[in-house]
Amino acid sequence: MFRRLLCCGVLGLGLLSLSAGMSVAQELEATAENILKGFVPRQRDVEIETPKPAEFAKCVVKGERFGKKGSAWIVTGPNGQVLRRIVDTDGDTEPDQWRYYNNGLEVYREIDTNFNRKPDQFRWLNTGGSRWGIDSNEDKSIDVWKVLSAEEASRVAVNALLANDADMLRLVLVTAEDLAQLKIEESVQKQMLANVSSPAAKLRDVLSKTKSLTPKSRWMRFDAASAMPSMIPADDGKVAVDLMLYENAMAIIETEAAPPRNSLLVQIGEIVKIGDVWKLTQIPQPIEGNQVQLSAGVLMQPAQLAAGESPTATTPGSLADPRVAAIVKQLQELDGKAPTAESSPAAFVKFNSDRATLLKQLISATSKDPKEQENWVRQLIDGLTSAVQTGVFEEGLTQLKLLETQLKPQLKSGSPLIPYIAYRRMLAEYSVAVQSSKTSAAQAKVQEDWIKDLLTFVESFPKSEDAADAMIQLATGFEFAGKVSEARKWFAKLAEDHPKTTAGKKAAGAMTRLDVKGKPLPLAFAGLDGGKIDIRNYRDKAVLVVFWATWCKPCFEDLPKLKALHQQYRTQGFEVIGVNLDNTPNGVKGYMQQNGMTWPQIHEPGGLESPPCLAFGVISLPTMFLVDKKGLVHSRPASIEDVKTALPEALELKKPMTAAND
Repeated sequence: MFRRLLCCGVLGLGLLSLSAGMSVAQELEATAENILKGFVPRQRDVEIETPKPAEFAKCVVKGERFGKKGSAWIVTGPNGQVLRRIVDTDGDTEPDQWRYYNNGLEVYREIDTNFNRKPDQFRWLNTGGSRWGIDSNEDKSIDVWKVLSAEEASRVAVNALLANDADMLRLVLVTAEDLAQLKIEESVQKQMLANVSSPAAKLRDVLSKTKSLTPKSRWMRFDAASAMPSMIPADDGKVAVDLMLYENAMAIIETEAAPPRNSLLVQIGEIVKIGDVWKLTQIPQPIEGNQVQLSAGVLMQPAQLAAGESPTATTPGSLADPRVAAIVKQLQELDGKAPTAESSPAAFVKFNSDRATLLKQLISATSKDPKEQENWVRQLIDGLTSAVQTGVFEEGLTQLKLLETQLKPQLKSGSPLIPYIAYRRMLAEYSVAVQSSKTSAAQAKVQEDWIKDLLTFVESFPKSEDAADAMIQLATGFEFAGKVSEARKWFAKLAEDHPKTTAGKKAAGAMTRLDVKGKPLPLAFAGLDGGKIDIRNYRDKAVLVVFWATWCKPCFEDLPKLKALHQQYRTQGFEVIGVNLDNTPNGVKGYMQQNGMTWPQIHEPGGLESPPCLAFGVISLPTMFLVDKKGLVHSRPASIEDVKTALPEALELKKPMTAAND
């Protein structure tokens, strides 16, 4: 444990560790209040949890040791949630990591990699984002971004705009070195570098003209003309390597912190990915007045336009039409004022109704551009479906049905929009039915009707983009209903018809899961702590494999009984292997430590679509396999009570039972 904790340049506390021989006065210096007041993030734009001063007395400070050298101070809040963790990783009694938490999850970390008592790296984590900045001269300012998503690049750019900080902005603007790395064609490079030249002067010019930005303005979210990034292939003549970008990206900011919370669009423009960092190709520009001012990015223009042959076509797609652009602006402003979880049901209804109206206007306004029109139709369908599924906009189902009726006569036979809206109308109907069914009989009828609808859809649209999803829904529906033979049939068909889709891979895994009893379990994946965990290395052991996640409530409720079984039978050859299905490993080790989970863990990125999950077609958590001492799957327990019953036989502590547990 360190002898003292150096404050992050805010207070010289000289805190002392709780170790033998220290005086009570020294020990009392390491109070929650001192740590909470003394250790604050060096970087702005960090959202962490700090109790009110009146609650400091309810916070607790405790020491922690880990590994051979590591130690830390941990501050927990009134409800036991972690607030701060000040860490010494190398045992030199000086802190080299400062970790900050929000709602029990670490969201921000400062790291001293050269152990000179000054942080040189800053990372945002978990719900705090994915930013990773390097401060090479240790002056508390980030000198280069190591990791920065498109969304976070827009956030940094907006913060630079609000702070009139040209140095902060330069870090997210493309440079000549970046463009050379991307091997962008020389004439295009010149155009892009001209757009980002003299950032300080251009920033001052932007701020001198804006009437809407205030000192209390703040970034809310990132938006783009397309929900997905675009890809320019290396062989199109502009770049020598594949290039990923967003076209006409926007940031939505809130101009006031208190009501009325007006929103404002800030044009980010063309934003490109360079390694693990996204960068802007122009200075951010607030969009004010009645006109949407979309400037042309040079990368997504046809080659002749990029060369300047047709300056009138500077705005790509139908956004060149002022009428379309005006509606898009209204839509973006509406989205910026979306209701929150605390809003009334009436607010949700009004928001979704207004949004549907604007999308219908866009569908009408883009009638001369079928591809663009289809994009807006899909947005309308998706928006109505999602709104219905929230349970506060049942009217959306009526609109979906009407839209489906209106579209069918207008679409050519075989149009992908026909099954697209049909499937989402089905999902909306199912959602409304589930929400309104109050008795077990009514719920059973809803599931029965859902299966019938899925069968009809798959038969009618076997080649549609939603066919694989409908088939996985069918197969899992039959499995949950106990109709395993029907489930096997649909899993097999899905795996055969759609082998390259995620659903098809999960179906193949489900076949393995359903038929693995009495066979070796093919479990060999990356471990949470590195390396590979292979169940074949657990020879002469009975092993319980548990698929789980930190967000799984039944998994958490099972833990006390599972730990008790592990402790009771471990000396007789019983081991547990966890397969964690969180999307990322962040926070998993902390959860395990807090809950006393001592067994090894498999973890690969992807959560419910990760390789281990797909390999066994896992559809619910926890999913368990009990492997006997011979290395064969003994059973697939549905509960810890099933494990308790089957374990003695798997350990060969008693004669085999006559009835198999499947």
